[in-house]
Amino acid sequence: MNKIIIPLFAILCIHPGNISSLATPTFNHELVMISDWKLINEVSILLKVYGKHFQIIEEREGDLVFQINGSWIYYRNGKMLSEDLCRDEDRYDSIFYTYPIGKLTRIPPHKELPRRAPDFLNLLFGKTEIKIRKHCQPISFLNHKAFVNRICVDALKEVEKEIMRSAEMVPAVRDYMDHMHILYSFQSKQVVGSENNSYHSYGLAIDLVPLSYHGKHVYWKWSRVFNKKWYEIPLESRWSPPQEVIDAFENNGFIWGGKWCHFDVIHFEYRPEIIRLAKIREDY
Repeated sequence: MNKIIIPLFAILCIHPGNISSLATPTFNHELVMISDWKLINEVSILLKVYGKHFQIIEEREGDLVFQINGSWIYYRNGKMLSEDLCRDEDRYDSIFYTYPIGKLTRIPPHKELPRRAPDFLNLLFGKTEIKIRKHCQPISFLNHKAFVNRICVDALKEVEKEIMRSAEMVPAVRDYMDHMHILYSFQSKQVVGSENNSYHSYGLAIDLVPLSYHGKHVYWKWSRVFNKKWYEIPLESRWSPPQEVIDAFENNGFIWGGKWCHFDVIHFEYRPEIIRLAKIREDY
């Protein structure tokens, strides 16, 4: 594919939607140029999802740099890194990855747990539980109490509406709601087996726990105790919410942990940048 040089400010016109409703960041250089369609898509998505958090965007020696709450973060190959972590760039994975929207039809390919730099979320919401809590609020979701980041409250309201509509027509969804036991939301913890902070730690994830898993596999860490090839466990042996529930979350910017190699089938987390990128790739 031929590379095309496009000014940063023109990226907003490439895909539907804009950030006109958001606080427009300052561009320190009149023409910040991007020459890779992959980066154009990713930067466009970052602006649409998180644009109101960026005070300044500028170019430094070929890197895009965003100022968030007075601090700077570098965008490199899909990674959002502080200047200090840029020295160890190769240790970290992109915040973007290929996510299959819709019904899961095959086992996700086996790969290592991703290593995500914490800088971006820390700048957005804080490093400590006290600071992060200031970005969260209590809500009711499917008749359960939750404490979540305000950035995903409206999305969760839409998820709830879609699930409630489905429950009126689909018995499996109605049964799922009737047998939901516990909802976990904000929890300060790390991803098991990883140095990453869990999205629960930022109020950006919820776990919907049913009364019974009906003897099926739920979480890779538990299955690994009994099955060394846990990543080959067939989909029919893994518990899953009804597809209508998964669709409702994906329609509103959430990804489902059942689509990870390291599966966590009760887990949903707010990653609108992942969903937006998946939809752009579908359009292509």
